[in-house]
Amino acid sequence: MFMKMPEVQKCLAHECAYNLSNICHALAITISGDPEPKCDTYCQSDQKGGDMSSSAKVGACKASHCTYNNCLECQASGIRVDYRNNQGICLTVEKKCFQTEKSTLVKETVDF
Repeated sequence: MFMKMPEVQKCLAHECAYNLSNICHALAITISGDPEPKCDTYCQSDQKGGDMSSSAKVGACKASHCTYNNCLECQASGIRVDYRNNQGICLTVEKKCFQTEKSTLVKETVDF
């Protein structure tokens, strides 16, 4: 199976060393797991980092509850990162469906 790394389409973590004008310039980021899908690559610094000629991709995702997570890899077409409580938060996370007693699929919503 061929997997493509999704692009970080927008990042609102302005304090991050990799962020310039809402674009993340790290080569790849890691999204942490439960309960909140945080950007583990977030780095607050006065020094700018990354490759300013490229935009970040999602290298790994540890959010096991997300429907886009497949073998610890993000399979979304792209992600958006917000900035809350001094950290980057993945806004693209979508909780997996589960079966209820009536065998219908229910999608949980995520509110961070």
